[in-house]
Amino acid sequence: PLIYNPETEKHHAYTRVTTIAETQGDRYHLEKWLQRQVMYGAGIDPSLVEFARLVPDNSAKENKATLNDLVDQAHAAAKSSQRADDGTSLHDILHQTVLGNPVEIPAKWGRHVKEFQRVTADWTFLCNEQMVISDAHKYAGTPDAIVDIPGVGVVIADWKTGSSIELGIREMVSQLSMYAHADWLYEHDDDLGRRPMPEVSKSHGVIVHLDSQGGGALTSHVVDLEAGWEATLRSLEIRAWRRKKLGHLSETMDDGDPVEQWLRRRIMRLSANEQALPLLAKVLRPEWGSLTTGLDLTFEADMVKALDSIEDQLQLTFSESHPNMPKGRKKKNTT
Repeated sequence: PLIYNPETEKHHAYTRVTTIAETQGDRYHLEKWLQRQVMYGAGIDPSLVEFARLVPDNSAKENKATLNDLVDQAHAAAKSSQRADDGTSLHDILHQTVLGNPVEIPAKWGRHVKEFQRVTADWTFLCNEQMVISDAHKYAGTPDAIVDIPGVGVVIADWKTGSSIELGIREMVSQLSMYAHADWLYEHDDDLGRRPMPEVSKSHGVIVHLDSQGGGALTSHVVDLEAGWEATLRSLEIRAWRRKKLGHLSETMDDGDPVEQWLRRRIMRLSANEQALPLLAKVLRPEWGSLTTGLDLTFEADMVKALDSIEDQLQLTFSESHPNMPKGRKKKNTT
């Protein structure tokens, strides 16, 4: 999300709390489930397999887009998002219940809501679905509530509506720890935008679990936010490490064949010229290779001839001599 900073008077991109929390997540079981759902969906709608057979390869950009779309259709056929959609709906009902707003409750969730009301009856809700932000770590997210629970204190509380919290508990605890360490409550539409964060526990938070497709049984858990914050700091370090590029971590010993690099520079310079670009597109041949995959110097003479032709036609100058040109020989100048 874009967060306004009154000091810079600009909006800055912050990372979602859930994105950071997932950094160290073990996605093995999730990935396996997604793969199974694709196969299951293809079994429900065999036409997806027939369409996939018409795709010639899995490397061209347009073919990747087609296959991605077929995967999405397979998930739709398998109703992969059904549980998530149900969870979101139940989540919204719980939120309206906390606010005291009238809301229609489907019969299948009647017990869920009653159990939620029973457990939270003596809780004092200080904030409900209020975005919080950290300027120090550039993250933003929205906890379900900040509550004062008798015997527990003022804590971050979140409602989870999946079938189980076992596999995702590490990410959940990291997520709640980030909410607890936030600097501000934040409103996008508020002129001021920021309000001080209430004093909340940084040592523990609360997760309330109701399975949206279960019978309504509820469990609540006090979770260790100190361990969650340690994991969060590691995740932030990992994300910083992932941003490092080749230039940060290495020094080039050899740039490649000097002739290829010379040709690449000529092509790149012509590519930046509006007049030269369409001419370049006409003369370049697939068998010559590309700037991405490398140039095939078997066709060096053809490439030099084509580039010379464009430069002569547009009266452009490329000041670098051919790397193999004998020293002292005059460079080609087309001005």
